Amino acid sequence: MKKWQKNLYAVWLTQFLSLLGFGFCLPFLPFFIQDLGIKDPVQLKVWVGWLNSGPSLALAVMAPVWGVLADRLGKKLMLIRAMIGGTVVLIGLGFAGSAWTVLIFRILQGLLTGTVTSSATLVASGTPDDKLSYALGFVSSSTFIGYSLGPAVGGLIAEQFGYQISFFIGAAIMFIGLLLVIFLIEEPTPEMAGHIAVGSAVPKSELKSRNSRKYKAGKLTITPYLVMLFILFFFIRLSRVMPSPFLPLFVQEIRGTIEGSARMTGLISGAIALASAASGLTLSRLGDRMNRMALMSVLLGIGTAVSLFITLIPGLRSFIIFAVLTFFLIGGVEPLIMAITSEQVSSENRGMLFGIQTAVGSLAWFLSPLMATRVSIAGSIESVFLLFAIMLGVTWAVSASVNIRNRIALRK
Repeated sequence: MKKWQKNLYAVWLTQFLSLLGFGFCLPFLPFFIQDLGIKDPVQLKVWVGWLNSGPSLALAVMAPVWGVLADRLGKKLMLIRAMIGGTVVLIGLGFAGSAWTVLIFRILQGLLTGTVTSSATLVASGTPDDKLSYALGFVSSSTFIGYSLGPAVGGLIAEQFGYQISFFIGAAIMFIGLLLVIFLIEEPTPEMAGHIAVGSAVPKSELKSRNSRKYKAGKLTITPYLVMLFILFFFIRLSRVMPSPFLPLFVQEIRGTIEGSARMTGLISGAIALASAASGLTLSRLGDRMNRMALMSVLLGIGTAVSLFITLIPGLRSFIIFAVLTFFLIGGVEPLIMAITSEQVSSENRGMLFGIQTAVGSLAWFLSPLMATRVSIAGSIESVFLLFAIMLGVTWAVSASVNIRNRIALRK
């Protein structure tokens, strides 16, 4: 087994534990703050927006800083830092006695963590270019699988023993992941990464696309093409995370009671995350064999059409079916974007690249809950899922325009 493969499998395991730890408790914050005294329906929606926007804004500020430090001090060190931060935050949330305390620790989460970006940076910096779609899709599956099992088990524990216990168990799981990072993962080197291999199954047109924008080692240049990819990344993040903060309230509204809603929310979150993981393991892997941008446009187009049925057909059962199918279709899009952007720079500069990209994505995470909060107050929680479908359509339009621009550039 090659070094890049050993690192990939080790990172997968540590990120599975990281997102398992977060998934034990974070999806149930809307229920937790109700226990802490936030009862008014409008205030509850506002708090849900704040709790999801606050850490995203903090992450947007810090991500480029951590990215630069990753290139200078090491990708492994930044992953260790993120895992320590996650452990501390989850312990702090377990001791929170007010909604304001929860908000403070959520902001600290944005400042100190970022395990997903750190792991993706480490993998992208030590993986051959012709394996990037596979590697990034594979490591993203750990995120979704961890976040599928976490809510499913965490919801049961929260209802039986309380939300604080879920936070402490999540922190313990995160700490185990930290130990694995320290002892199993090797700092990536330029020797681990390569270029598209001779005899690759990638079509000639895609080879031309990937080789037409050569980077200069030791220098990160923000090209117009990279800017377009950042914009696309912004819109997919803005769309994908929009329904998540309001899923617990949606389930509670449909069931008519908070009792048992944490367990049901956990199961639904788990099913959606598992579908996203399956997409990362299957659909995104096609990006190593065909045009990644064209593949993205197809997935987003079909995903947009399916997402419309989430609001058109009422009922919890139909919601689960169409939500799972939608997230299966769009779950492989982010790894594809990350693979394309990774090829634009040398492996030594991918920390800074991913830091900038994470800042862009975090701004989307910041705006998405605020938009959803405003729509839910003006209309209903169901309106959030309609907005989700609309924004997916916008994302598809952006991807199609980038794909057309790319094809025109290749003909010149």
